[in-house]
Amino acid sequence: MQIEGFFKGSAIPLSDKTLVVATSGGPDSMALLDLLNQLKQKYHFQLLAAHFDHQLRPTSHCESATLAKYSQDKGIKVVDGIWPQRLHPDSGLEAAARLARYQFLDQVMEQNGGDYLLTAHHLDDLVENILLKFIRSGNPSEMNSLKAIGRMHGKLLLRPLLTVTKTDLLNYDRENKIPFVEDESNQEDDTQRNRLRHHIIPLLKQENPQLTQSALRFSKQVDLMTSQVAQSYASLPQPTSFLAVALRLPQSALAHLSADQQTGYWQYFIWQNWHRRVNDHLTGFELLTYQGYFYLLKQRPTFTIAPAAIELGHEFSYGQRRFILVKQARTGGHLLGQFVAPRAAAFKVGPLKQGQRLLLKNGHHVKSKKKFAQAGIPNALRPYCLAIYADQQVVFVEETYRNQQAAAGLAEYYLYVEN
Repeated sequence: MQIEGFFKGSAIPLSDKTLVVATSGGPDSMALLDLLNQLKQKYHFQLLAAHFDHQLRPTSHCESATLAKYSQDKGIKVVDGIWPQRLHPDSGLEAAARLARYQFLDQVMEQNGGDYLLTAHHLDDLVENILLKFIRSGNPSEMNSLKAIGRMHGKLLLRPLLTVTKTDLLNYDRENKIPFVEDESNQEDDTQRNRLRHHIIPLLKQENPQLTQSALRFSKQVDLMTSQVAQSYASLPQPTSFLAVALRLPQSALAHLSADQQTGYWQYFIWQNWHRRVNDHLTGFELLTYQGYFYLLKQRPTFTIAPAAIELGHEFSYGQRRFILVKQARTGGHLLGQFVAPRAAAFKVGPLKQGQRLLLKNGHHVKSKKKFAQAGIPNALRPYCLAIYADQQVVFVEETYRNQQAAAGLAEYYLYVEN
């Protein structure tokens, strides 16, 4: 079994790198660890085994002992981690265990200067993953989530065994006398993955003995198509931050796309920015359309604030942002707006009062909701627009309004965002 070809074919350098292998002590990860150990001297890289004991089985210590003995004999450094039983949730155990494991692996990478994180996922895992995600969502991107080369927090996540079957790995271990521990829980039918592994996949292999190769072709084709789609979405205009609580994009930017394609665009954008796969309803996010704009919200911050006094030249906060109001324009910084107000005005900031009327240049007043509508700001976001009061009169509303009165005794003021 050749693993060197994976790195050469992918143009991934090995010399003087630090490789962290997620090692359970089972046959797959022990085979991967041994294969890499054979290349260690040739390419002069550091090899580290990261072992995480989930404390889910009474015999889990056997895996730790097996890995420790093997690694000591081979001169491989081992970093152990434990998930205490007191932290185990009452529900969603499998997902929580996976999260805890990857948090541990991320920590190991960070503390040991790891260049690559490697896992021993193989071709049979690929088949299982495709079927699991097909059952759960049918989303091609999720069905193809096991990739040979990926990233985790900016570091390469490598799965060099995705073209190798479970049988090949077991044969390698036996022929090379590599110790391993079989996880007895894999024989139970308590998880969906195990039921597929024990009952469904054997039936599919009876129908087509080349099932694993079909899965590999499927993965490659989906990867090609999704990468092309991603490139087309990446070439489109991207949303920009709005009021620090939403992302805004003109609807005209996506007008040439169908409704399904627009949904795909937002799914792509959410994945790129939050690394979350979402369904066609974008569950977990809120997409609003108003006056020619899309507004995407991940979570509306909740804060209640009454108008508060501020001092010129002193920073103040509103929601998740910090501001400063000054009389002199700066050469740098992000200018949010400018307006005129009495030279010795007392200023307060806060949300605009409901039903507030705003003074126009001609001396007439207009309802604030009309100005919000003209600015394309939906009701849900209006409370997040910072309003400035000078001597109880509204002189500025973020993205919406600024006082344009011209009279003696008025001065120019400049509002900057500090973060």
